[in-house]
Amino acid sequence: MDNLTLAINVVFPLFFMMVAGYIMRRKNWVDDHSLNIMNKLIFRVFMSILLFLNIYKMDIKEALNKENLFLILLLYMIIIAVFLISIFMLPKFVKDKKKCSVMVQGLVRGNSILFAIPIVASIYGDDHVGVVSLLSAYLIPLFNVLGVTVLEMYRGGKVDIKKILLGIAKNPTIIASTLAFLFIIVGIKIPGLILSPLESMSKVTTPLAFIVLGGTFDFKMLCNNAKYLTVVALGKLIIVPAIVFYMAYNLGIENEEMVALLGVMISPVAIASFTMAKEMDADGELAGQIVITTSVASIATIFMWVYLFGTFNII
Repeated sequence: MDNLTLAINVVFPLFFMMVAGYIMRRKNWVDDHSLNIMNKLIFRVFMSILLFLNIYKMDIKEALNKENLFLILLLYMIIIAVFLISIFMLPKFVKDKKKCSVMVQGLVRGNSILFAIPIVASIYGDDHVGVVSLLSAYLIPLFNVLGVTVLEMYRGGKVDIKKILLGIAKNPTIIASTLAFLFIIVGIKIPGLILSPLESMSKVTTPLAFIVLGGTFDFKMLCNNAKYLTVVALGKLIIVPAIVFYMAYNLGIENEEMVALLGVMISPVAIASFTMAKEMDADGELAGQIVITTSVASIATIFMWVYLFGTFNII
């Protein structure tokens, strides 16, 4: 029963906030324009502050210990492997290149900052989100590089390395995490007068982001691409995590590191994948539907994974 309670405690707040956002949109309390503005505000301000503070509060020696560095290397290898297998296998079954590129991106790009951090916080508390914040910070550049690469490949364009690097350098979450590391290394202490309002602003991130996500749901549009959505949802939320957890368990990864890995791997597809797909002439409609489908389905799969981990005493 404790495992069931744990799983419910992790999932219900996320579900509640998304339902609240969905109801607000249906009641016309918010519209598409206001949702877009709030989404930009979350990404450029609140999420960046949250990531900055989570890393800033870490012990640098603990953050960059061999276990965490091994975890980062493992994640990079796994995500690159999934990417390579996807670009080899999917074109055999999906002939539309625009759809194929979006599906590949969906299988590798998770919304770890938005989902993984609350998952870990629900299990271990807010004081133990440093590792998952570190992993999220390191994954952003990889997600950007792989996303741009696959979208350019399938539209017949040339991959512009300079443009990719510039995009990574300008990413607000990359800037925030880099600043946090600099503050730690140099030993800069933020005065309480500034730290307190920053902490208050960071607490806005999770509820507002999930309300906005719920407000973007449009279930009527999901039927057109049902088979593509099913493939991505099963792969992203069940098949790939199952393989990763089996590997991690046999490698002896446990406790906070395993929960951080859990949070990262079971996160649904990032909203940024939709924005990137639209900007690079891919199938933006399918990309948006993938975000919605995996976000809704993740409520059930997050519950399942947390319950299983608790049942087998992995967490």
